Amino acid sequence: MSKLDISDSKIIKYQIEVPIGRPVDQLWAIMTEEIDSWWMNDFRVLGEGSKVSLDAQVGGMLIESDSNGGSLEWYRVQMAAPPKSLYLVGYLAPDWGGPTTSMLKLALEADGDGSKLVISDALTGNVTDKSAGSAMEGWQMLFGEGLKKYAEAVAS
Repeated sequence: MSKLDISDSKIIKYQIEVPIGRPVDQLWAIMTEEIDSWWMNDFRVLGEGSKVSLDAQVGGMLIESDSNGGSLEWYRVQMAAPPKSLYLVGYLAPDWGGPTTSMLKLALEADGDGSKLVISDALTGNVTDKSAGSAMEGWQMLFGEGLKKYAEAVAS
């Protein structure tokens, strides 16, 4: 049996700002080197026991792996400018609402004694208002609750 499904491609962009009470250089290290500690269980596709790691250099991956040898590449690093910005490119398979490409930018700016994390995402492909809203809410939760809570609680 064959099936042909044709849909329009869209581009949707959004931006989120998250104030975090840590200096930029400390927040960069926490964001990139301690990612498994703040990556919330709700975002672990391979299950609660999986490990999330980030190699924050060009060609490096944001990857989730489990003890059974399973793995998921969330994003690949397109550009890294420590401690200011990280540009990532990722893909969503049709099982997760794709095909969609996400071009995610994580930028850190000094904000008083702390930092401001500016999350910019551009989604292209099979994108709807609902799927873009869900992605935006997800990043708000992961960075605004997961990273922020961990970064502000951990000792410097």
